Amino acid sequence: MATEPAPANLSPTAILDYQQPAVAALISRVRESHPSPADYVRLAHGTLGQMNAVYSIDDTRPASQTIELNQGSCAQRMACLETLARGNGIATRVRALWLVRAFWFSRLPLLKSVLPARTLMPWPQFYIDGRWVDFDEIYGPMEQIAEHAAYDHPFTNAGESLFDAVRHTPVDFFGKLKGTPFARYDLSAFVAEDGGFFDTRDELMQVPGAQSSKIGKLIFDVLYGGRPIRRQPD
Repeated sequence: MATEPAPANLSPTAILDYQQPAVAALISRVRESHPSPADYVRLAHGTLGQMNAVYSIDDTRPASQTIELNQGSCAQRMACLETLARGNGIATRVRALWLVRAFWFSRLPLLKSVLPARTLMPWPQFYIDGRWVDFDEIYGPMEQIAEHAAYDHPFTNAGESLFDAVRHTPVDFFGKLKGTPFARYDLSAFVAEDGGFFDTRDELMQVPGAQSSKIGKLIFDVLYGGRPIRRQPD
């Protein structure tokens, strides 16, 4: 994929629907202080962090609906962050991050026996200051985050959510910290496959296996759907 953003990296989509009134109003509020692109993404992230974190696997839900409901999963809130970025002229794309089932055991203990071998976590990037910045580094380079991390062990997915953790701890799925003094934070063992980049989240969600089966959605919704995420001490 080209390094420079394509028109598809900026356009609204069915999921990233920044033209909707609820999204447009939030974009206006975040940019009131005229932040730089990097600061805008961080401000948008902090604003979305005030949402209620709940269980959901409806990863094709439009961002406008998540914002109106004021609640969402990690993936839904990441989609909102992309939407707010695009609506402010910051290009985004998404990486197909396939995680092994064990990553979810702490968060979804009732589903251990039925989780698929791997699940998709669409991982955003933002084009800021002439380069693509991963979601896990919107608050700074990974080593800098590790140096000032909130805790001294890898992200466990048992306490705070992925969406919230990137503020103050390394979420290192791509082995960025291997060979550094902070290699203990490496999470790459949980990655089943790096499926590459897609210009839009909508395109990625059409990949076979990206969405749960009807039976899988039913089981998930009965046990967890819409409830606050389970948290244990970090």
